[in-house]
Amino acid sequence: MKAFVVGPRAEMSSDLHSLINCISERAAEVRWRGMIATDVITAKGVIKTMITNSLGILGARANAECLEDRLGIMLGDGKTAFGRRRSADAANREAYEEYRRHYCSGDGGHAGDRSRT
Repeated sequence: MKAFVVGPRAEMSSDLHSLINCISERAAEVRWRGMIATDVITAKGVIKTMITNSLGILGARANAECLEDRLGIMLGDGKTAFGRRRSADAANREAYEEYRRHYCSGDGGHAGDRSRT
């Protein structure tokens, strides 16, 4: 089991660094000419930096959102939190209904386990 972890200050686990290394090696082998890189090693460094920066920014943003939510709860911003939960519930319900409409009925739907004739 691998632990892909991005911390609150954009630090990453060694397993995630290994995965990024594997991805960047493969991507560099395939795309180094299209990147106008001088060689595979240069392309790998560029790709690895892009992936690492993107994941670090994602981790820092997620941490900031969590802090903002916790701060809102601590300061008694319960109405806003309730609204977010209601909105998330509605979005989840809509996604489930869309799934049901597409995969379980209608044109091209699978109609559950019933065979179509």
